[in-house]
Amino acid sequence: MAQAQNQRQVQLLPDLATTGSLVVRGVKYVAKKNPIMTGSYLLGLVVLLMAGSGTKLTYDQAMEYNRIMSSIDVEAEYSASNDYALAKQRYDRSKGWFTCNDECQFYKKRASEAKVILDRIRKEGYNRMSDAKAVAGLFSEVGVGETKDAFWEYFTNGQRFAKRQSMWDMLFMGMRSMSRDESFLEYAMKILFQVLINFSIGLIMALVFFVFGLWSIVQSYQASP
Repeated sequence: MAQAQNQRQVQLLPDLATTGSLVVRGVKYVAKKNPIMTGSYLLGLVVLLMAGSGTKLTYDQAMEYNRIMSSIDVEAEYSASNDYALAKQRYDRSKGWFTCNDECQFYKKRASEAKVILDRIRKEGYNRMSDAKAVAGLFSEVGVGETKDAFWEYFTNGQRFAKRQSMWDMLFMGMRSMSRDESFLEYAMKILFQVLINFSIGLIMALVFFVFGLWSIVQSYQASP
C-alpha cells in the first residue's frame, strides 16, 4: 500500500526537462499577453537564455526568413563602404590643419555624398533584416541565439576591462615598495583583492550594458506594443 502511494507521488512530480519547458512556455505567454511592459520581454529573454534555446522555426518560417535575408545586398554595402573609405581618405589627405581649399572642399563633398549612400544602403539592409527577424519571432531560436551571442560579447568585454585594469593596478602597485609593517602575504592579498574588485566591476558593467542592450534586440524584432 505504501509502495503504491510512493509510486503515485513519483508519477505526479514532473521531471526537470518538463519543468523547464513549462517555465519557458509560461514566460513566453506572459510576455506576449503584456507586450506594453518591456520588462516582461526582457525577463522572458533572460529566462530563455538560461533555460532554453527558443522556439524552433517552422518550415514556412524558415523559408520566408531565408528568402528575406538572401535579398539583402551585401555586395552593394561592401562597395559603398569602400567608396566612402576612399573618399574619406582623400579628404583627410587634402585638408590642412585649420584650412580647407577648393580641392579639399571637393573631396569633402564627395565624402559626404558617399556617406549618405552608405547610410541609405545600410538602413535598407537593416530594415530587411528586421523584417526577417519579425517572421522568426522574438522568442524563436534566432532571437534567443542572438541574445546569447550578445550576452557573451558583453561578458567578454567585461573580462577584457577587468584584465586591462588589473594589469595597470599591478604595475603601479608593483612600483610601490612594501611598508615596514607589511608582510609579503598581506601585500599579495592586497593585490588579489584589487584584482577581484576589478573583475566584479567588469562583470557588473557587462550585465548592466547587456540588459540595456536587450531593448535594441526587442526593437529589431518589431515586437508590437
